[in-house]
This record gives sequence, structure tokens and C-alpha cells, in this order.
Amino acid sequence: MIHTFIFDVDGTIVDTEASIFKGLDAVLREYAGREATPEDMRAVFGRPGMEGLQSLGFTPEEAAKLHPKWSTLSKSYADSVQIFAGMEDTLRQLKENNHLLGIVTSKTKESYALNITPFGLDDYFDVIITSSDTEEHKPSGQPLTECLRRLGITEHEAIYIGDSIYDNQCARNAAVAFGLAEWGSHTTEGFDADHIFKAPEDILSLV
Repeated sequence: MIHTFIFDVDGTIVDTEASIFKGLDAVLREYAGREATPEDMRAVFGRPGMEGLQSLGFTPEEAAKLHPKWSTLSKSYADSVQIFAGMEDTLRQLKENNHLLGIVTSKTKESYALNITPFGLDDYFDVIITSSDTEEHKPSGQPLTECLRRLGITEHEAIYIGDSIYDNQCARNAAVAFGLAEWGSHTTEGFDADHIFKAPEDILSLV
């Protein structure tokens, strides 16, 4: 029986797509001599930032240098970031009904603190797993398995809710049910979801 709800962050709890894209565009213009494309965004979204940069052709050393620049640039576009409508109310209702809540994100601890903590949602969550907490990252199931371990529950008691194929694969690799945040993915094509949620409040149908 599902009583624990674990969330991705970008594209699931907060709409960061525009800020991340603008930051990436600034990095690519300065260091690659080209504009960012939608294909670039699909390649990096939902993955740890350094892995994403390497997928775009940067060396590990270059990625290590550029990742904090990208994070800082994205933060400068914070006015375009907002919590998805209905999300905070959904988290509040889940918490009031004594459900365990967790986060598994590809953001580093520093990036999470810089870009997400200011929204004031951290107190809703019992466990927060960033890419700084595990050796392996999404699509590996290790981050989600570590979250389950810290929560003290089994994989059958939880659902992982996210918007990217990497979230889907992470859930499958951890043997956890997957709920697609369609408000962030904008499509169901290519996903293998146990539940599809069109809006955050739809999650409450599992309560």
C-alpha cells in the first residue's frame, strides 16, 4: 500500500525550465559559441548538471568549471521560477494526513539550497536526497533506494513522482511505482507510468 510520496523537483514541484534554459543558453554562447536548442534542454533536463554538460560535448574538467556558472546564471533568472499551481496545497494535505514525503533530485546540495530552499517548502519533506548524497545518479535507482532507506520503508510503500524519462527509469530501477507529472512533462509519450497526474491535486486520488 502506498503511503509515501517522493518527488522530483525541477518540472515537478517548481517550474524551473525557463531559468535553466536561459542559464544554459548563456553558458553555451560564451563557451561553445552557439545558442542553446530545445534538443540541448532535453539532453540535460533531469540529469545532474555536470553529466548534462558532458553530454553536450564539454570535458569533465570543463563541466566542473562551468556547472557553478550555469547554476549562478540560472539563479539570475529566478523571477521566471515559480511553484506549480496546486503543488503546495497538495503537499500540505499529504502532510496533514500523516504521509511521509521525500525528494530525490539531480541537483547538487549547493544548487538545491541556492535555487529551491528559498521557496520555503523544505519543512514538508522528511528526507531530501540530492546528487551529492549518492555515488550513482538518475536513471540509476540508487538515489531513490537511499531515500527509502532513510525513510525506513520498502519500495512497495512508495511512489516516485517526476516529469522526465530519467525519473521514470530511476523508479523502475528501484522497483518503485512511478507517477508522471504531466504538468511538467507536457506529454505521456515514451513513459511507462503506473499513474498519470495531469495536475498536482490529482496525486490526492491515491490517498
